[in-house]
Amino acid sequence: MLFPRFRSKERDVRSDVERLTLVQNSITKVIGEVEQELAGLTARIEDARARAAFLYGDMIEGESDDNARDAAILADAERILVRGDRRIEEIHHNLSFLVDLRHRMTAETERLQAYAAEGE
Repeated sequence: MLFPRFRSKERDVRSDVERLTLVQNSITKVIGEVEQELAGLTARIEDARARAAFLYGDMIEGESDDNARDAAILADAERILVRGDRRIEEIHHNLSFLVDLRHRMTAETERLQAYAAEGE
């Protein structure tokens, strides 16, 4: 035999698409997990903000007996909220990256399918 045998174009494309689909399914799963983390964190931050606002309101109106303790609690809450906001920004960045990656995987799968449809 002068030239070695190669697999058919259809079989090559099918293998490539199967590999890409596995990765794409994993990305989709991770996107769902990241979206759940984002929703949970957002809810917790909103709850913490509401609690801090009530505490701050009580301090302003003089309804608290221990202003130093309340000020320390508010300072701690502020640090936690700032850290939470930074985490939300990071999650949005990660989510954007993953969505773009999934889009690229979809585009590559479609390109391969179009290539296979061209024939030999």
